[in-house]
Amino acid sequence: MKEIARRTASVLAVLVVLPLVSCATYRARPLHPEASARSLTERNLHDPRLLRFLAIEEHRAGSPRWNLGTLTLVATYERPDMPLVAARLAEAKAGELTAAELPNPVLSFRPSYNTTTIAPSPWKVGPVVSFLIRSFAVRPALIARARARAAAAREAIAVTAWRLRGKVRAALVSLWSAERTERLSVTALAIARRSRTVVSQRFNAGMVSAADLTMATLAQERAQFAAAASHRRLRLARTRLATTIELPVSALDGVRLDLRGISRPQPPDRLGPLIHAALIRRPDVLAALARYRAAQANLRLEIARQYPSVNIGPGYRYDQGDNKFMLAVSLPLPILNQNQGPIARARAARRVAAEEFLSTQARVLGQIERARTDWKASNAELASARRVRASAADLLARRQAEFDAGEIGRLRLLGAEDAFVNAEQGALVASVHQREALGELESALYHPFLIAAGAR
Repeated sequence: MKEIARRTASVLAVLVVLPLVSCATYRARPLHPEASARSLTERNLHDPRLLRFLAIEEHRAGSPRWNLGTLTLVATYERPDMPLVAARLAEAKAGELTAAELPNPVLSFRPSYNTTTIAPSPWKVGPVVSFLIRSFAVRPALIARARARAAAAREAIAVTAWRLRGKVRAALVSLWSAERTERLSVTALAIARRSRTVVSQRFNAGMVSAADLTMATLAQERAQFAAAASHRRLRLARTRLATTIELPVSALDGVRLDLRGISRPQPPDRLGPLIHAALIRRPDVLAALARYRAAQANLRLEIARQYPSVNIGPGYRYDQGDNKFMLAVSLPLPILNQNQGPIARARAARRVAAEEFLSTQARVLGQIERARTDWKASNAELASARRVRASAADLLARRQAEFDAGEIGRLRLLGAEDAFVNAEQGALVASVHQREALGELESALYHPFLIAAGAR
């Protein structure tokens, strides 16, 4: 009896201690608001870790060009959006690991003492180890559901990265527009000042009235106000870009931004293949498809669960001097229900996921159609604005020739220069509209257009 008890104790010790060897351990990771606040204010584009990240992602060494693509990578590196979806992907992958694991055996140990029996022993003692044997289709369904959820989380990363690109693109277009608007407003202010000087000279010579001088002064004041407003918009545009990539505004000081992709975009030649590709391969479409597959795998799982799982428990018992070996088998009896409620719910969830997938495709098509319509209309607007600018340039050239020949005075030449600047401002507005529309088309098709030639 002592030998049996000793062996039993040894087996129990092994069964209890062995799982503890590979157990995970807890490590606290407290958050420090002071340190995170200091890190936020000290971020810059010269961080060695950021530069290494850019070199790896762009497969190139040396100083990066700060263009749309690079600044999008900075946004993915700095903004909390990407770590959040990456954490969700890690969570989904952990679900894959959980689904693939086999259920642990259960050790039962229930000793008892019989006070009415002394010989040969009042003790009944022995372990029982039970194993859960699931129905055949449960584990594959669990794995399929976990993989589909991981695929949806993986596509969410692509969706988030593309949305970040859209935010950076919009900020760069705003900055590109603000820089050119400020230059034109400075030019317009210079023209207004020269015009006011000429009118003032003519007023002093008695050639024009005080009302003409007042009108010239008002024009100069309006031009000065427009220049101040354009300077404000430029500063706000820089701030918008900095906050979009999660950097302080000072991080952009002295940084040369490459805006060639905004100045000379690469518009599409044929939209048909891109539309077809977007409807079937856009990450949000693939994510919706993955969620449908997860719902379908969940239905498969619930149908498999209508068949009972079996618990088999071999064991040994020392029963008051007798050695007894046992085999316990238990399973639920599907008499009162056959898991029909969860099956019905899973079937409805699959139907919802199918409708959500079709709704996603319809939403994508609607987004593409709106962007394409806006892009075509903005092209027509830009063509009209360029014709106006060409006419203003032609007028300015004729006025310059007439002034050089002494046929007109400086005031009429300055008027032609002002008209040309106004036409330039109109063309700039149309150009901004065209780039904004092209950016929306880029977002809808998940295809880059606002990149410089040769940068693909």
